Amino acid sequence: MFVAQNCRHKNVIQYILYMWNVEDLIRANHLNMNEIDKNVISGYKITDETVHQQVYDWWDNLCEMMRLEKCEEKGHVQVLRGLSNDIYNFHLYLLTQPTELAYQEAFKTAWPDLSLFMTKIPGGDKMHHIDLALTALYEFYLLKLQGKTILADTMNANVRITAFLNILSDRYLKAEKELEEKRREK
Repeated sequence: MFVAQNCRHKNVIQYILYMWNVEDLIRANHLNMNEIDKNVISGYKITDETVHQQVYDWWDNLCEMMRLEKCEEKGHVQVLRGLSNDIYNFHLYLLTQPTELAYQEAFKTAWPDLSLFMTKIPGGDKMHHIDLALTALYEFYLLKLQGKTILADTMNANVRITAFLNILSDRYLKAEKELEEKRREK
């Protein structure tokens, strides 16, 4: 819960990837709060009962969301899909801006890696750029987690995709902040 809140305000891409991991942890624990409390929440070593209840409720709400949205076995909750789509639309906007040459170059540098990845995963050709990039990074994370050998080409692709997404995250959060400030001024 605390990691998610922190990530959301510092790097929206890391936030989405973190939440995908949370969804997988929930699935691994069969959307069962007793298992999640024992296998996940207990690892936080929370001593304050109020804080423990807040964390418990956060995980419980996510479980319920996943049940309601039929994400028990795969997929992502609507709030994450919506955020990814918002970021994609912002990405398309940045690609048209003459002041965003650095962003456009970073995307152009990552595009061959994304194109190759698109051909290697089922349904990759139906994913938009951001879902494709997020999935590539998440798959890389899973390979590392499983202790699998990662080829140099894959490592280099990860670096290029991460660089592109980090710039996107910075621009997106800056635009969000500017929009929020404009709303407050009204």
